[in-house]
Amino acid sequence: MKYLLSALTVLLALASAQPFHEGKYSLFPRSLPVDHESTHHYDVRHYRVDLTLPMTSGAMTSRCRVELTPRHDDFDTFSLHLTNLVCDSIRRAGNACTFTPGSGRLLVDLDRTFANGESLTVDIYYHRNSGVQNRGFYWYAKGSQGIPHAVVYSVTETDDSRYWFPCFDQPWDKAERGCQINVTVPDTMSACANGMLDSVTAGSGTKTYWWTHQYPIPTYLMCFAASKFTNWQVWWQHGTDSMPVRYYVWPQDSSQAANNFSRMGDMISYFSQDDIYGLYPFVEEKYGMVAVYPYPWGGMEHQTMTTIHRSWATNGSVNGIAHELAHMWYGDMVTCQDWRNIWLNEGFATYSDELYENHYRGRSSFQSLIQNRAEAYFDEEASDFHSIFDPPPGHEFDWGHSYCKGAWVQHMLRYVMGDTTWSMTGVFFRMLRAYGDSFRYANANTEDYRRIAEQMTGHDLEWFYDEWVYHGGYPVYTLGWQAVQTGDAWSVVMNLRQNNDNRAPACFHMPVEVRVRFASGDTLVHFDVASNPQRVEIPVRAQATGVDFDPNDWILDQHSTTVGVEEETAIANVALRMGGANPVSGSPRLSYDLPASGTARLEVFDRSGRLVRTVTSGKAVAGTHAVTWDRNDNAGMSVAAGVYIARLTAGTDRISTKLVLTD
Repeated sequence: MKYLLSALTVLLALASAQPFHEGKYSLFPRSLPVDHESTHHYDVRHYRVDLTLPMTSGAMTSRCRVELTPRHDDFDTFSLHLTNLVCDSIRRAGNACTFTPGSGRLLVDLDRTFANGESLTVDIYYHRNSGVQNRGFYWYAKGSQGIPHAVVYSVTETDDSRYWFPCFDQPWDKAERGCQINVTVPDTMSACANGMLDSVTAGSGTKTYWWTHQYPIPTYLMCFAASKFTNWQVWWQHGTDSMPVRYYVWPQDSSQAANNFSRMGDMISYFSQDDIYGLYPFVEEKYGMVAVYPYPWGGMEHQTMTTIHRSWATNGSVNGIAHELAHMWYGDMVTCQDWRNIWLNEGFATYSDELYENHYRGRSSFQSLIQNRAEAYFDEEASDFHSIFDPPPGHEFDWGHSYCKGAWVQHMLRYVMGDTTWSMTGVFFRMLRAYGDSFRYANANTEDYRRIAEQMTGHDLEWFYDEWVYHGGYPVYTLGWQAVQTGDAWSVVMNLRQNNDNRAPACFHMPVEVRVRFASGDTLVHFDVASNPQRVEIPVRAQATGVDFDPNDWILDQHSTTVGVEEETAIANVALRMGGANPVSGSPRLSYDLPASGTARLEVFDRSGRLVRTVTSGKAVAGTHAVTWDRNDNAGMSVAAGVYIARLTAGTDRISTKLVLTD
């Protein structure tokens, strides 16, 4: 997300392992239909951008060659996004085309008409004046904010590519044949961009860096950076082959950067495992990082060439670097169809850096990290309630939502799918790879992801996506429990209530995991949640001494646990009440109503759930009944003062009430 960072914010974020990231606000119409291509009457095939950068100001002179294919006959005009740039001329096959700029668009009138599917190429000559605001294209002079070298770079998510080249600036029309970005700078400088460096050619006091990227790419993932960089290359081995990994940093940062980037090979190898995400998707080219400053964000996953904050080179950020690398699979190879689905990009990458945390530092560190991010989400949701799908304009890159909750949704989906064995991967990761293969170098939306998950499991996951993706909020559980003895057998009775925000689902149907503790050992029990509140009774091997709700941190929730099952909250047919004062010093008198004749059992439990007395049990007729609980047992011993629970069971109905006994 594009956070505006002070130096203190940078240090605090590094300390909390928060990968500050791309994004800001969207100009994207939230009412856009799912079939976005129906709103767009041509396909972009390729971009070539030639930039000449003086590096003494924010000015540049440029040419953009756009190759496209019409989607209808009689195609003679089209428009591109263009903002804060001046178009000088447009030519097609040497022929001049007329054009009309304005309102962030460049309307192009072609020199002839084209048929549906016929290829065409236009060359757009344009320039950027000095003094134009930094947006999409960023220029800083040497000495500005203390920087040692002049620097120019691009960062454009969501839709700011239009600020450095004319383009169709939405993510769902990827340039199918990739892009070329050629950058001419003073010969004391160097430049990097997407893809592979074909060559460097010398001019009169200049050098031109020729970069080619041959994979499909959306505009927001195209990039360049230029400054007085030092650069080096290492090789990542995969099988018998190898891939270059290139770094661009300022010379004075190189030794620290080499140390802080040292885990990159292990990161690429981890995500590339056959049972994780599969081979790095741009393996025929490279992976790279360029460190720049001033830079008010943390990292931006430009395809094959991530741009990062200088502090990640000098101080390190394992989570941030892993996050941006993981985007190469989910975000770059598979790109969200539009910004309503941004959680698919950010949730995947955030969960990925958490998975790497588990790989690198172990399970306890992983759990600490996801709990810290849960708290970030809870804090943000308290003042900014919304779903992770189709966030409000300006909230696409909310850290707590798109990132933290997005990652938790991935984690919970893994749990729901039953892929919970940490020593090996299972169906969740097979599903991720199937999703990647299905939309490889293309776009996908939330329903695409759901469809793949359902195909892989055979389960209907509509409830999960409805509650966790399309709605805001999270469950707030209260679990009451008691140990119950019946003859020689024991069970645990649990009453689960959800006190959720009134804007959230009233009942989250997540299956629940509870650890039941005994004097010797413990056991893990699971139960489905069908209602709110819900009562379950589970046979166990001995008297329970305690319970732990969600002990393995699978659910994004807040919860509390109480000993003893309090009064029932949803009773349809029976009633139970005290016949006199409560608290009571003598023997309590209880009355209860039965709607029909049948078996009724009235029991009293202490706060630990231990059965103290069966007051009455047997056949009873319909109507009102009254009974006194004699506090003295057969041996004349009186029940001690304290809090007790009286529970009436009649057929399938059950109700409880609290008794307070005094001396």
